Amino acid sequence: MARTRKHTHDLLLPGPDGWTRWTGSEGSACELAIEYGQSAGSFHKDQHRRVLALPASHIWVLPAWLNGEVSHLRDMATLHLERQGVRVTDPQHGLQIQTLQEKDGAHLTRVLALKDLPNSGLDLTYLPDEVVPSATCRILPEDSIIIQREMSRIVVTITYGPEIIYSSPLSAHRLNELALNEINHLCLQLGFQRVLGRVSSIVLWLEEGDITEIERVTGLAARREPPPAPFIPTRGQSTLVPSEILSARLRHQSKARTRVLVLSAGLAMAACVAVMAVMISYATRQRDMLLEEVADLSPRASQVLDHKKSWLEAAPAVDPTFFPMQVLLDSMTPSSSREVSLTNFEWKPDRLVLRGRMPSAALALQYANEITEVENLTRFVWETPAPTIASDNSATFELTGEIKP
Repeated sequence: MARTRKHTHDLLLPGPDGWTRWTGSEGSACELAIEYGQSAGSFHKDQHRRVLALPASHIWVLPAWLNGEVSHLRDMATLHLERQGVRVTDPQHGLQIQTLQEKDGAHLTRVLALKDLPNSGLDLTYLPDEVVPSATCRILPEDSIIIQREMSRIVVTITYGPEIIYSSPLSAHRLNELALNEINHLCLQLGFQRVLGRVSSIVLWLEEGDITEIERVTGLAARREPPPAPFIPTRGQSTLVPSEILSARLRHQSKARTRVLVLSAGLAMAACVAVMAVMISYATRQRDMLLEEVADLSPRASQVLDHKKSWLEAAPAVDPTFFPMQVLLDSMTPSSSREVSLTNFEWKPDRLVLRGRMPSAALALQYANEITEVENLTRFVWETPAPTIASDNSATFELTGEIKP
C-alpha cells in the first residue's frame, strides 16, 4: 500500500539571539534547520508552505472584556486599543480578535494588533504564506507565566487555561529584581482588569534567573525547563499581514503580471511573425506561378498586339461606327446641332476635331455639353474649351475628342 507523502513546511521563528528556521509537517513538532544568529532570516525556496512567526516585540497581545454582540467585537476592540494609545492603521491586515470566554453578555477577548515596526532582520526573497505570533507556535503550560528570551529581549507570556492571554517583552534586559517587579506590576494591572485568571506557576525557558529569588518576589512556584519544539500552526489561523510583506506581495504580483504581459506580447509577436512567414511564402509561390504564366503568355501577347494593330487599321472598313460619314452624322445628333455651321471636320480613328459657329454662346455651350452624351461618341474623351464670342454675339467653337490608349 502506497504511503501518503507529507509536505514539508518552513517556520521562521525568533530565537534567543536571532532568527531560526524550522522544518516539519503541519500539526507536528518541527526540527531545527538553521540558526541565523545576527544574519538575516530567510525561507528555503523549495518548501511547500512558509510560516513567519512574529516576535513579541512586533505585535500587541492584549486581553479585554468587551460588552456587546459578537458581530461588534472588532469595532469595540479597535476603540479599546485607541483608549490605550494603540492605533491600527490597517484593521483588515493588522487586527485579529479571538473570544476566550463569555459571561453575562461580556466576552473575554484576546486582541492581536501589529505594531508599526519594520522586520529589519528578514530576507523577503521568498515571502511567507501566513504570519502568526511566535507564542502560538509552541504548546504552553496552562495558567502559567512563561519567561523566555526572544531576539535578545526577555519576553513574558501569560496563559488563561491553555490559551495565550498576554505576551510582551519586558523593559529590563536581564531577569533580575527589576524584571520581577515589572512582572508583579503587570499581574496586578491585569488582575484589576479581571483578565488574569488563576496563575499557578512561573516557567523559565532560559538559563538565567534565580528560582528561589523568583518564588520569593512573585509568590508563585517556579521551575526551569527546556522550551518544547515548535510546531507549524494549522492553515488559516491568522489574518495578520505586516505592511512590508503586503507591499512585497503587491510588488511580486505586479512583476508576475508584467511577466505575463511580456510573455503574451512575445507569443503574439511570434504568432504574427509565423503568420507573416506563411503569407510571404504563399505570396512568393503565387508570384512564381504568375511569372511562369506571364512567360508562357508573352509570345502570344505580341501576336495579340499585332492583331489589335491590324484591326485598328481595318476598323474603318469593317466597323460602321468608324465610317467618317457616320461620325459626322453622329456629331449632328444633338438637338442644338440644327444651329451649327461646321467650318472644319477632322477625323482620325483615334481623334476627332470639330470647328464651327453658333448664333450665340449659349448654343455653343449646349452643343459642347450634348456631344459628350452621344452614344456612338462616348469612346472619345472630349476637350470643350469656352467658345470665342464675336462682335455680333455669335460664337465660334472648337471641340476635340480623343480615344485614350
